[in-house]
Amino acid sequence: MRTGRGVLVALAVTWAATATAEEGGDISLGVGTQRTITVTGLSRVAVGDPGVLDVKSLGGGQLLLTGVAEGKTTLLAFKGGGQQVRYSVSVRKQDVSAAITEIKKLLGEIEGVTIRVVGDRIYLDGQAYTQTDADRIDQVVQLYPNVKSFVKIAPNAKKLVSQTLNAAFAKAGLKNVQANVINSTIFLEGSVESQQDLQKAELITKAIGEKVENLLTVGIKRMILSEVQFVEIRRDSKDRYGIRYPFDISGNMAPAFNIQAEVFPGRFAEGSFTAPMRGATQFSVGFQNNDGYGRMLAQPKLVCASGEKAEFLAGGEVPVPLITNNQFALEFKPYGIRLNLRPTADRNGNIQTEIEAEVSNLDQSVAVAVGGGSAVPGFRTRRVKTNVTVRHGETIVLSGVFAHDEQKSVSKVPGLGHIPILGELFKSRAFDTNKQELVIFVTPRIVNPDSQKIREIIEDVKVRYKQARGEVNFGIFD
Repeated sequence: MRTGRGVLVALAVTWAATATAEEGGDISLGVGTQRTITVTGLSRVAVGDPGVLDVKSLGGGQLLLTGVAEGKTTLLAFKGGGQQVRYSVSVRKQDVSAAITEIKKLLGEIEGVTIRVVGDRIYLDGQAYTQTDADRIDQVVQLYPNVKSFVKIAPNAKKLVSQTLNAAFAKAGLKNVQANVINSTIFLEGSVESQQDLQKAELITKAIGEKVENLLTVGIKRMILSEVQFVEIRRDSKDRYGIRYPFDISGNMAPAFNIQAEVFPGRFAEGSFTAPMRGATQFSVGFQNNDGYGRMLAQPKLVCASGEKAEFLAGGEVPVPLITNNQFALEFKPYGIRLNLRPTADRNGNIQTEIEAEVSNLDQSVAVAVGGGSAVPGFRTRRVKTNVTVRHGETIVLSGVFAHDEQKSVSKVPGLGHIPILGELFKSRAFDTNKQELVIFVTPRIVNPDSQKIREIIEDVKVRYKQARGEVNFGIFD
């Protein structure tokens, strides 16, 4: 009985102490670091794990806390009135505040980066505007295991760097050097005239502090041969069904009147009147006629330096008047087969080609008369523009430039042609269909003046020249 009463008394005391407990907050310390706290009316303290935290009383309610080992524990401070103040203490390998101070010193004045503390971990967030800043952030993260980086390179940072590099290259006289951004990498493309210019370009790149892929070549730019074929596939269909009767008569009449008079001898006067007439009509029985073919419109071969532009035009120009209140001028509008190419080759044999092809014809159906003079014709245009990358010798096929025209006409005998079933004998139908599709083949090749392909083209031109010259000379079989 005495023992049970003692347990009840102890439980009552413990309940009373717990009921008056206060939360003092969270305390974070590093191993070997110290911190002082003040508790008003302090009488005694208790530490849950002395192996993690060491506590000494300095008098006046002050306590000196020292981090002993990594871990978590509880610190209870008892006041004279029986109240308790509870502290949750976390001891880490390194103090978070000290680590943040060191990280700020290592990062220096990097813009766009913020430091956040979540629990016992440190996070870097934001954007880096240069590759140098991103590399420094990665090095800092490697020094601190409890630091994690969410810093990303700004989307337009690479573009700004490439613009800065291009301006520096132009100022240094390197006109054929270009910095281009592809995905997240900056490439130096083009050519330099000497090894000294190559070193100059590398020094400019290092001064900017950015990592780039150097694709520069020393000497003359590589040449690219682009073989192009314009092929038009056309299908015309003219179908006729039924009987067309000769009821539509067309013709002309030319009347003439002649009077003759004789004074002596004979009749006083005589006259004649003639009116010849001619007429024509059409009579046809239904038949079907289909015609389809393909033709080669043009087959140019263009050679240009890598990164430069090549143009081709087979057609002509139409003058278009420009009339204002004060002046009159003419602008010449080109038409026909136009081709603009800009091929660029890299060291791996890939050829990136910007292609803009156009086939246009004059269209008199939409001609407009200007100022009472001759009419200015309209244009029917088919155009394609793209940018593709292929290997040396591979062919690019551009298709889908399609035109389709359908027409139907019905001719019938009035009255009889409207009779069901029987009326089919007194009517005819005509169906006209026209389909056109333009297909463009482009085959780029990396060549030089001594390439076999270039020699073949030169020999082919010489043979054609000799044939043409022989055709225009005098011959006994002309």
